[in-house]
Amino acid sequence: MKNLGKAVMAVLMCVFVTTAAADETKVGVKDAWINEAPPGASAMAGYMTLHNPSTQARALVGAKSAGFAMVMMHRTEMEGGMAKMVHQEEVDLPAGGEVSFAPGGYHLMLMRPREAYKAGDKVEITLLFKNGSQMPVQFEVRRGAAMDMGGHGHMH
Repeated sequence: MKNLGKAVMAVLMCVFVTTAAADETKVGVKDAWINEAPPGASAMAGYMTLHNPSTQARALVGAKSAGFAMVMMHRTEMEGGMAKMVHQEEVDLPAGGEVSFAPGGYHLMLMRPREAYKAGDKVEITLLFKNGSQMPVQFEVRRGAAMDMGGHGHMH
């Protein structure tokens, strides 16, 4: 009976350690939001901050959502006084670091919304990581600063 108790304790310890290790490596997401667009808009932009608490770098390689026909990752860059969006195949998340998706920088380009989302609505977007993991995230639609280009023109 003593051996059975020790075996049960050993299994429970393994489960606890595995769960703790899995939680330690999970990317955190905070302040996930989508900028409200006028009715009939063909695209919206999504923003968030990603935190990688693990000791290994991670990479975001895409996103998907039933709420949009297509989701792409872009970064806004200035070129000749004009802001342009550059498609990103991958966004690196350094070990122990953060990456912000914010107006004027990285953002999710949310193409052809399936409905007219308004401030206060919630939309699920699933983040896709290079290691094959997926993370569903609730994004809140907000009224706010659209693609803030600092008053500059925009080209794609």
